[in-house]
Amino acid sequence: MIWVGKLRVLILFAILFKCSNTTGQDSTRAIIRLTPRFNSAGHFPFTGSLLNTNFNFDLNFFYEKNKFGFFVFKSVDLEDQRSYVNYLQPGIFTKFELTTNLQIRMFVGYLFSQTQRFRDKDSDYYTAVAFYWSLNPSLKIEHTALFFDMSQSIKLANRFLVYYTVNGFKIELFIWNRWELKQQFNATSASLALNFPNIKIFRGVAMLNTISYQGYFGSKKPDFALPKGVLISVAFPINADKK
Repeated sequence: MIWVGKLRVLILFAILFKCSNTTGQDSTRAIIRLTPRFNSAGHFPFTGSLLNTNFNFDLNFFYEKNKFGFFVFKSVDLEDQRSYVNYLQPGIFTKFELTTNLQIRMFVGYLFSQTQRFRDKDSDYYTAVAFYWSLNPSLKIEHTALFFDMSQSIKLANRFLVYYTVNGFKIELFIWNRWELKQQFNATSASLALNFPNIKIFRGVAMLNTISYQGYFGSKKPDFALPKGVLISVAFPINADKK
């Protein structure tokens, strides 16, 4: 099973690099963003799980050019060095523009679980496909299908997001479904979030405040997750785009 999972990942890597080569003539400028963020609770953004109420910090570096890019996401629990909030998630991706309003990104990466060391034994590969649909400048829809634990016990997390922007405020509705294929266990959670208008600090740097309420439908949930809770985040997105 482990070798089958690794073979799948190698094939996906090959597909992404092939796609990047076909778009290599695009002369679009690079997009470079660094986003440090403080959170009032530990959470997994793409599987819909609140993990604890510990104060934590995460840092995301994002780079994209010619429809190909990579990111590195690091999460740190500031109160418990052994909690699941401590992990490192690098990944690469390629982007396809089907129409002016519909885009697709394909991701491949590795999640380093870091509750005890740099790479715990439950660290594993992941891959994802994300769809972005812009209905109008204010209303947008996203869907992400994330396959993780690829070489151990494959799991699927579907994240559906609808967000609406008005007067600088952004309202987000999330629905997650986490499905453990081997155990035939699935759980669904949802979240309603309010992003306040960006506060410009100085050129290229802003502050973004978000408050959200998240909970599971029914009694089914992963053992490590909280049934419900409030998450408050303060982020400082830094744009360092190069022309």
